[in-house]
Amino acid sequence: MPGPEQFRRLPKVELHLHAAGSVRPATMREFVAADGLREALGERYATAAPGEGLPAYLSRFAAWDAAIRGPERMSRVIAELAADLAADGVSYAEVRLRPPTDDDVLWGEMMDAARRAARTRGAPPIGFIGVMLRGWSEDRAMREARRAVACGMVALDVAGDEAIGGLAPLGPAAQLAREGRLAIVAHAGETGGAAAVREVLALIAPARIAHGLGAAEDSSLLAELRARGVHLEMALRSNIQTGTAPDPSRHPFARLLRLGLSVGLSTDNRAISGTTLSEEYALASEALALSAAELARAAVLAAEAAFLPADERRALSRRVRDAWAAGPPR
Repeated sequence: MPGPEQFRRLPKVELHLHAAGSVRPATMREFVAADGLREALGERYATAAPGEGLPAYLSRFAAWDAAIRGPERMSRVIAELAADLAADGVSYAEVRLRPPTDDDVLWGEMMDAARRAARTRGAPPIGFIGVMLRGWSEDRAMREARRAVACGMVALDVAGDEAIGGLAPLGPAAQLAREGRLAIVAHAGETGGAAAVREVLALIAPARIAHGLGAAEDSSLLAELRARGVHLEMALRSNIQTGTAPDPSRHPFARLLRLGLSVGLSTDNRAISGTTLSEEYALASEALALSAAELARAAVLAAEAAFLPADERRALSRRVRDAWAAGPPR
């Protein structure tokens, strides 16, 4: 079976990547210590345990909310993340930025810093995705949609634990973002089953769904996703850690790929899940017995789902397809 090193040499596209869960742990501990914050915040910001559950997994993001409070730190985080992506052979990435501040001026400065840092020499192109959370009021969500449009994001995401509900108030914000030429993506079907995927399709109508495992339970829903061309951003290790999938061999990624859905691999959170995109491909190869041709198809599907201008998306897809045609290098 090819290992991570073989996949690291191939161009890959990372569509589901949270900056809040992808800070280098040593960097996060440094920030926590410098601010005199509780040491446990930095210690907690570490690789999640298999089966720990979604609430425990999400609690690790508290360090981001506490420590990433200004342009200088945002710049360092994104520069280091860009370098990590380049080292992993990622050719294009879309990074979700969970808002750590309600101050619009400060957030604009942080976004400017993020964009400058993303242009680090040798780094892959990076598009940024704004984030609104389940449970927010309609007013709070509308504000985030306006900020995402103003900051030049490529998309707006719905995130947060499906168990808390609160999806309906986010619908107007999704429409506002769409009118501002942003794409829409939403977390669904991670813990909420097929019903959660149906709800997000009805209320948010995203072009892509993060996770989406719950859809595998419902053949008619799979047919709808296929007909709509909705891409599912899947992350194997993250789903094992949150308990969404019992083990890698029983993850539905391979079955959905073979059923003709648009599915791709991502890391979700490089630091909190303790993984890289190359390692996710190696795990899919080993645990799901996916062939080189199947993995190549998944890599191309991810490229084709990127929120890029049509000509750039076609060029990216062609580059990925051509490089993967011979399979992972030895």
